[in-house]
Amino acid sequence: MRAVQFLGDRQAIVREKPDPSPGPGEVVLAMRASAICGSDLHRYRPPRGDRPISDLVPGHEPCGVVVAVGAGVDNPKVGDRVLVYHRVGCGNCVQCRTGNSNICQHGQRSYGGYFDGADAEQMLVLAHRCNRLPDDLSWDDAVVISCQAGTAYAPLRRLGASGRDQIVVTGLGPVGLCVLLMGKAMGARIIGIDPMPERRALALSLGADAAFDSADPNLGQAVADLTGGGADALVETSGSRAAHARIVDLLHVNGQAAIVGLGSLEPSINPIAFFGKQLTLFASNLYPEWQLPEIFEFVRRKQVPLAKIITHRASLEDAPSMFKLADSAKAGKIIFRFD
Repeated sequence: MRAVQFLGDRQAIVREKPDPSPGPGEVVLAMRASAICGSDLHRYRPPRGDRPISDLVPGHEPCGVVVAVGAGVDNPKVGDRVLVYHRVGCGNCVQCRTGNSNICQHGQRSYGGYFDGADAEQMLVLAHRCNRLPDDLSWDDAVVISCQAGTAYAPLRRLGASGRDQIVVTGLGPVGLCVLLMGKAMGARIIGIDPMPERRALALSLGADAAFDSADPNLGQAVADLTGGGADALVETSGSRAAHARIVDLLHVNGQAAIVGLGSLEPSINPIAFFGKQLTLFASNLYPEWQLPEIFEFVRRKQVPLAKIITHRASLEDAPSMFKLADSAKAGKIIFRFD
């Protein structure tokens, strides 16, 4: 089979790799859709020589059809259309046993980071990580849900987003764009912030009520003027220290902020700054697997146009140029299609 490999120093290739064979409790998928996530770029960017070249296949947004099952697997069945939940926890802790393996604290692993991932023609996965897709859910919608849309839905649900709210989203990459689409479907007013004009334009075309340049020195005042004193809530998807530092300026008194994006581990927020406005801050790590049926139903019932964030559909052979494009931060969602 053909599969992507990172060589370091922002280089990706497509190479031949043996087809997988399922063992007990495993299934093999013929991929139908996978995608590039911003977190994939953490393994794509490091200079060559900083670490040994790995033959691990990247990609943690797997959607495909089951083509082979191992011993003891009754579900899923050959022919089933599935989305793979890409986090694998220890299986024994309270978090794992309650469907919250996304925050397992004991040996958490992931497809594309520990196991071979989705950027290949076939993929070996644990059967119990397969979630059967509704027949009327497209591959495009499914691949967006598998990481970005689920990651957007979870903090919005926790915020209780509704038509009462004005919500700022900092970072208009694929996760931020999904916050926009999901938040609008929940009835909220959404204000996007991003340094890239291409992404601000895309957000406005998808229904953002406003979109501001994060480099604007008067950003806080602009948001305050638009919202009547500041947003009710903020979802931070960029991972930028500068974005973290602006949270207090963008929120109304008693506002809430969700930290979603991964970035620098250096301190960027002084919690004392939250005191005057009595703000609430929480982190949202991916989404719990138990939410997937709820997300499927929400997207279908509200007809959330998730596929509109996809700006590029490519074949696996185009992976070298697609990772380069993703690294430029000028595109929306980039997916690989296998049909």
